[in-house]
Amino acid sequence: MKLSKTLMKSPFLLIQLGVCLLGAVGCSSLRDDDANPPQAFQFPGDVSPTPAGSTGPSSKGRALGSNPLPVVLSPGDLVYVTFTDLPQQGQLPEHKQRVRDDGKITLPYNVTVVAGGKTLGELEAAIHQEYVPRIFQQLTATVRTEERYYYVDGEVRQPNRQLYHGKMTVLRAISTAGGFTDFANRKRVELRRTNGEKMTVNWYKAVKEPNLDPPVFPDDQIIVHKKLW
Repeated sequence: MKLSKTLMKSPFLLIQLGVCLLGAVGCSSLRDDDANPPQAFQFPGDVSPTPAGSTGPSSKGRALGSNPLPVVLSPGDLVYVTFTDLPQQGQLPEHKQRVRDDGKITLPYNVTVVAGGKTLGELEAAIHQEYVPRIFQQLTATVRTEERYYYVDGEVRQPNRQLYHGKMTVLRAISTAGGFTDFANRKRVELRRTNGEKMTVNWYKAVKEPNLDPPVFPDDQIIVHKKLW
């Protein structure tokens, strides 16, 4: 009772007591956090470092900001093939070639490999299989390709060029551009290919029948027209 009267007469003591109580709660909370530290956030597809001397998945190609989608090659794609781990007398220069319409490329020593439909890693493995051990006892093939784009214009929310990663369709391409605007004519989506071919896609029908949703290739252009009121 005496303490209560003293506190009521001295607001300064009351403030000090409140600060002490808050400090005690904060210290208790801090101790709880130290006992159970929060887990570090990990993006999907990230690979944790592997301790020295242990085996586990490699983190190669998982750099922060890298796109986890694999590149799938298509006819017309330009590929660069580098050969390493060869004997001195068998050194090969970097090979540069576009994937032919039949999906194949022809490498030194008249080696033909199917590239279309393969990821870069799958193509590297296929090249290795063709050369080793028939031509070389050891060889490492590294495949890279140029950045490829397709274009979405017209009545979409984010008209722009989009980075092509393979296995793209008209409906998916529209989604990558933010979807339709309120003025879009969903019955008249135009697909223009680099060879001059043109086709019209009806979004309503393509949603129900996937075979009416055509594939999109690098440098293709998708135009969503404005509907007529």
